Amino acid sequence: MSTLETTNTPIRLHSPQRLLHRRWVWTRRMLVGLLILLVVLGIAGATYQAIAIRRDAAAFPPPGQLVDVGGYRLHLYCIGQGSPTVILESGQANSLAVWSWIQPAVAQTTRVCAYDRAGVGWSEDSPMPRDARQMVVELHTLLQNAAIAPPFVLVGHSFGGLVTHVYAAQYPTEVVGLVWLDVEHPEQWTRTPEGRAQYQQILRLSRIGPSVARIGLIRLSNYFPPVKELPPQAAAAFKAWLDTTRFMEVNAAEFQSQLASAAQALAAGALGDMPLLVVTATDHGYPPDMTDVLEAQWLTMQAELATLSTNSAQQIVEGATHGSLQVEERDAQVSSAA
Repeated sequence: MSTLETTNTPIRLHSPQRLLHRRWVWTRRMLVGLLILLVVLGIAGATYQAIAIRRDAAAFPPPGQLVDVGGYRLHLYCIGQGSPTVILESGQANSLAVWSWIQPAVAQTTRVCAYDRAGVGWSEDSPMPRDARQMVVELHTLLQNAAIAPPFVLVGHSFGGLVTHVYAAQYPTEVVGLVWLDVEHPEQWTRTPEGRAQYQQILRLSRIGPSVARIGLIRLSNYFPPVKELPPQAAAAFKAWLDTTRFMEVNAAEFQSQLASAAQALAAGALGDMPLLVVTATDHGYPPDMTDVLEAQWLTMQAELATLSTNSAQQIVEGATHGSLQVEERDAQVSSAA
């Protein structure tokens, strides 16, 4: 009689602690792998950004001259002949390429100079704060060192209104007139709940912008589409500037000094009987449910700006946007005629 023998293989049971350990090891490996991938992508993006910036710098050399203002140089571009000299002051972090319709039009009748503020466009960085008062010091030094003598008509767009206001108050004998193209009101960011909310939103974005640009994401995502309304060469140069890391850095620096600049313009006060023209756009692309309220607030503050001089006028350009007064040929013609 045969004997059947049964061999029982023991079943190995894993404790919950052992299973959790294995899962943690797997998760850790995945996280390390993901971190390595992100580092590699970041390095690749930063390399791509650096190469693209060098390529664009070679493709778009400065059209004007670089003038020393005390250890760093600002880019100045003047054309035309005559007096008074018109000085063009750009909006926040904008290079002088945005004046490519207005500058040659004005140059038909007088000399007109555009420049890049420190850190902007073809200008070198400044170690000084990026508020309106410091910008006025730099502009005044720039004009002196470049032998550009007054009298001046100052033309400011957007943030440039604060700078030209402070300049006119600080050097009233040099300035014979002001033209403000849809410029900021000194209380734009503080007077209303909507303005305060918008300021905080832009402030938060300004803090992360440089890091995003540094690894090439601004350029790769085409976050800033080409401004096709400008002349082709100017549009390409301006697009190249918007895609740089420096644009996001100086944009952040200028915006983070916005309240200081606004306070300086507010302190500058009235302009006496200095000729002043306030040109106002009517379409700012506000959300549909807020358009009526916000446009009414804008028009009110623009009208207030016109009261800063006893010799002023306001011109409302129906259908114009904040940017079109500079970059669209039709609206820029209105600005040039002003």
